[in-house]
Amino acid sequence: MFSGRAAKTDATYLPAPDGTTVEISRDTYGVPHITGETEAAVFFGQGFAVAEDRLVQLETYRRSAEGKLAEWFGKSYLPLDQKMRTMLYSFDERQATFRSLSLPLQTMIESYASGINAYLDSIAVDSAHYKPREFAHVDLQRWTVEDVVAVTQFTTSVFGQFGGEELTRLAELETNGRPWFESHRPLNDASAPTTMRGEGKRAPRAYHYSGMKVQLEPVRKLAERWKQSRDLIRQIHMPLKFGSFAVLISAEKSSSGKAMLLGCPQMGSPQLGQANTIHEVELSCPTLHVSGMTIAGMPGVLIGRNDRLAWTFTSGYSDNSDMYIDSTETASYSRYYYKGTWHEFETLTDTIYVEDKATVFTHYRTAHGPVVGADLENHQVFALKTTFRGSELDMLQSLYESARAQTMERFEQALVLNPMSFNVFCAADDGRVHYWHIGKYQNRADGIDPRLPHRGDGSEEWAGFIPFNKLPSSDQSGQDYFANWNNKPASWWDQGDNVPWMGGNHVTEIEDVIKPADLFSYEQLTAIPEKIGDHGTYQQAFELGAGPWRSQNIVPPGQSAFVAMGGEPNSHTVDQWSLHSRWQFKEMRFAAPWNAQQNWIAAASFGNSQGDMSPPVFSRLIADRYLESEYPMLDAKARPHTTKSSALKTRIILPN
Repeated sequence: MFSGRAAKTDATYLPAPDGTTVEISRDTYGVPHITGETEAAVFFGQGFAVAEDRLVQLETYRRSAEGKLAEWFGKSYLPLDQKMRTMLYSFDERQATFRSLSLPLQTMIESYASGINAYLDSIAVDSAHYKPREFAHVDLQRWTVEDVVAVTQFTTSVFGQFGGEELTRLAELETNGRPWFESHRPLNDASAPTTMRGEGKRAPRAYHYSGMKVQLEPVRKLAERWKQSRDLIRQIHMPLKFGSFAVLISAEKSSSGKAMLLGCPQMGSPQLGQANTIHEVELSCPTLHVSGMTIAGMPGVLIGRNDRLAWTFTSGYSDNSDMYIDSTETASYSRYYYKGTWHEFETLTDTIYVEDKATVFTHYRTAHGPVVGADLENHQVFALKTTFRGSELDMLQSLYESARAQTMERFEQALVLNPMSFNVFCAADDGRVHYWHIGKYQNRADGIDPRLPHRGDGSEEWAGFIPFNKLPSSDQSGQDYFANWNNKPASWWDQGDNVPWMGGNHVTEIEDVIKPADLFSYEQLTAIPEKIGDHGTYQQAFELGAGPWRSQNIVPPGQSAFVAMGGEPNSHTVDQWSLHSRWQFKEMRFAAPWNAQQNWIAAASFGNSQGDMSPPVFSRLIADRYLESEYPMLDAKARPHTTKSSALKTRIILPN
């Protein structure tokens, strides 16, 4: 299949906060390829590059995660801000989360925030060239580690949390009766297509329900508020869920004898005039080499490849959230009953600004989690308990370890850390493939029907979690290909209150393309989106084994969303749209392993014994100095968006 090539074009050199140098080179599609001597340097470069490309997206995601959208968008966004403040965390909690992280993750987050701030410094130097026109009259705040934590918590929750619809299910049961309920909301629909074929049988389980009743009106109001929040998120082009389809072909099924992977995460259809949710990047240093996609505000790489492995995710849709009905002492948020005694609510009071007017918002938590709704007249509050609350950043640790893994075994060990609900597909250059359904799930040993609410008095507490090695998982020894479109992982895997797997699923369209072929080619793999008539928000395809990989991807309409104050768009805002329209991919540039890259360090070193720059080159570099900001920035002679490069096509920033 024809594809666009992504050759290296120009480069920017930045002094990282740890005193080393980072190179940001951009290929012909504007994708940043970031090389440094340390992880701190490359994550600093990633922060700078994402700010250069997606500053509006960064700020929108930060405000969403921290419940500050009404400051920009007005009163209509107050309900969404209130929901985010309720469901997520306070500044002090985010700060505590950061302090609890491993040192590599702290370094990642600190460096990433510093890189964003370095770009903000360039706006202060020359806003005409660096400031997006959307921010013409906006003073942007600097980023903190707590901001990065907030966006990561928000992103992982949006894409990896499922369930919490027990009140709606209970209302359906009370309205329609048990026969209707079991027919339309079954625990396990044997007719639903699965990713693992012929793997095990479901063990019958007996569940019960306490018999608690709810009034329909409070349930209706809660569902209406949540729908309103989803509608508001759509209006500002933020992703709601991580849908996606994926295909994994074993070496035995591949016509080349090499493993193949197709990953097509779906977070909204690509649109002209609208930034893609995905930001592509390559990161390379002696301890980390990874390339692929991530979300603005979340450092590292979510889906992509390293030197030995390629992987992708689809949302798992398995139930990891339960609604508890807690009983109040009075018709107010006075006290609630739990384990034989009355307890004070945890009360949180926030100030939310609606444009420039302050509004006080009070919300509550019980032992089970944030209170998301109430029927105080009947002394009931509804608290949402999730398996991952307080551990959302474990997913970032998992992604970091996955990127560093060089074997399937190490990759699997990294997945154990991820508490969110996902399907994961991995291919290795030794020909092996593996599929996992991952996440942290209640083991249901409490005996409560997972479709219905739990009683909050302490009598129906969770008994434990399903061990990782008991989750759905299979490799090439079990079957020669895997296909998923958020469908059921295995026949024996039950659904929860969200009831995602009922009857048919469009994964059968993918199966119809793959199954008839005795052997499947890379060309057939990359043709799957067109065959099924659907795109990913981002798409990647790999054929990997001994020798060079085939490696392609696409981020339509383009890598950048920058439009200068004068109205000039970056040249990479729409340059992938024509490929997208023709169902094509571009080449995915991936650097040689680190030991083949080290020469650039000497060439970019400043005033040390490693660098031996000739006077003509050094004189061109010194002309691009800017010495006054916290991190030396580009000046107008080296504009990242309208660069007139030298013969070497190099932009450089020198330290003081």
